[in-house]
Amino acid sequence: MRITRIQASVHRPRAAGEQENKATYAGTDGPVFVRCRVDTDDGNTGNGFTGRFLAAEVAHFLNHAVAEAVTGEDPLAPDLMAAIERRFNPRAMTGVVVSAFSALEIALTDIQAKADGKSIAALLGGKRSRVPVHVTCGLPHLDIEALQATTARAIKTGAAGVKIVIAAKDRHWQEDAERILAVREAIGPDADLIADANCGFDLATARNFAYAVSDARLTWLEEPLRDNDPRQLAELTGEIDCPVGAGQMEQSDYRFEQLIRQGGVSVIQPNAVFAGGFSKALDVLRLAARHNREVCPAGGWDFVNLHLMAGSLEHGAMEHHEGHESIIRCISGSATTPKDGYLTVPDAPGLGIEIDEKSLLKAKIYP
Repeated sequence: MRITRIQASVHRPRAAGEQENKATYAGTDGPVFVRCRVDTDDGNTGNGFTGRFLAAEVAHFLNHAVAEAVTGEDPLAPDLMAAIERRFNPRAMTGVVVSAFSALEIALTDIQAKADGKSIAALLGGKRSRVPVHVTCGLPHLDIEALQATTARAIKTGAAGVKIVIAAKDRHWQEDAERILAVREAIGPDADLIADANCGFDLATARNFAYAVSDARLTWLEEPLRDNDPRQLAELTGEIDCPVGAGQMEQSDYRFEQLIRQGGVSVIQPNAVFAGGFSKALDVLRLAARHNREVCPAGGWDFVNLHLMAGSLEHGAMEHHEGHESIIRCISGSATTPKDGYLTVPDAPGLGIEIDEKSLLKAKIYP
């Protein structure tokens, strides 16, 4: 089997008629993604994805330098990704390079699993067939009454917990604290409750917020500090009672090691779409296990990270982000939705999703 073509493209679901969830993201790089398609001479096709940051630059790198390097190579060669990394990233850069590697590695893993006639989860070990979810449904545009109704409904339908976006819409931390306490009242004492600041607080604000919501018994406070600064995280984790989670868009083993060893982070949250693909995310899972840390992927892309969690771990939950449903609908024509609080590994080989080429074409914004 040989690679005959790589095609990377950038897509915005709104261009295909999708209604993007209100106020989920800051800035202009919201639900935009890169799709990397790898074709082989035997008719096998692999699909990989990465997220929204510098998407056109990621696609350009894949379409030119990477495509020239891997066309004609065996996609199943165990050292192919290592060779690509040595060629293009000998100094362990992150950013565009690792985002591109993420999409390429996922596509190659998709090809390998399809060649073996099994799901990627089975290829990675097949530890379980389904994974419980934390539903990110506490989006910033909801008022408190709607927030309570939405989160209570998620728990009633079986979710292990809910995640609430904070540090958004220029809200004062005291208002965020009020919203978190209201959610705890709505979902009851036992369900997991996570507050996600998306690196939006400074140290003093994060500290004040954590103290104010102590009665809500947060399962963890997610990425509270700007830049995921390990030194400041260490100061924060030494002063507050609730655990801290981080890592959904980190792109190097070194950074994850810093978050654990220096930052005191309790919940490690690699996302294969950002971290370098499945192989690099597995390295992070092994690192977390060595340090006795919980793992819970975040940052969306649940149809990818489902395979990581179901394939490699017998325990642990993952995020289902309602704000990302427009992306999977754009890719496959339907959203991946939990059933009874779980996401189940598809029966089909590889990623197990049908690619809606017409929808992707409508949504394509580059090249």
